Amino acid sequence: MREFKKILALGLVISIIMSLSACSKVDKNYGVPSEVEITSSEEVSSIKPAVDEEYVYPSIMSDDEVMPKFFDISLYDEENYAQVYLGKDFEINAVYDGAEIKLPITYKEIERLGFELVGNDKYNEKSSILAGKTVEVELQNENGSKLTAFFYNTEDSSVKLKKCNIVKLKIEENAFLSDNTTETGKFNINGINETMVLTDVIDVLGVPSHFYKVDKNQYYLDYFISKEDRRNGITVWVDVEDDVITAVEFSMYNQNEE
Repeated sequence: MREFKKILALGLVISIIMSLSACSKVDKNYGVPSEVEITSSEEVSSIKPAVDEEYVYPSIMSDDEVMPKFFDISLYDEENYAQVYLGKDFEINAVYDGAEIKLPITYKEIERLGFELVGNDKYNEKSSILAGKTVEVELQNENGSKLTAFFYNTEDSSVKLKKCNIVKLKIEENAFLSDNTTETGKFNINGINETMVLTDVIDVLGVPSHFYKVDKNQYYLDYFISKEDRRNGITVWVDVEDDVITAVEFSMYNQNEE
């Protein structure tokens, strides 16, 4: 009886083995870690997102947080410069306190417009200006309207201040002392005047060639003549909190002096 049970158990084991061998072939890769098929570099690049090759993405942009409220600063690099210019044919058209001013201008010419040197112990008409140097002086007319003038010596040797041309003028917020005439202290520099806000300046002159943050609320906008001549044609100082022009500066050098 015991021998019969052993024979029966052995028969069952053999039956089970035979039934398993009748199934599908054994997967030779079973238990072997799967591998991702490695494609060529060309195949990899072909599945990258498409890029618009016509658009030039700036490598570095301005990180200023105020000027984006007024114009597109993606034009500007990390120093807030852009390839934007007034143009070689640009001309300064300036009127201040009723006087039309063309730059460069001589001291005699600006005297005829009613402006004279005032309150300056360092420089006078006979002061010597070194070759290639610029000096800054204050001018004022009988109405009390002030100008900051920049005399530039283009000669190869020293000359008297009165022989130098004025190449730059600056009008500041407190540039006039009285209001005895309706024109006192008023200015118009190529359409820019003392009543404007920052967006008005952009509408008239366009976006600046450069802008600079003086402090939290004070900025100035530089408008260069051309890529070759990056001396400022016009600079406008603004208070962005009060949204007012605080000063305007305009300059023009001799066109044949480079």
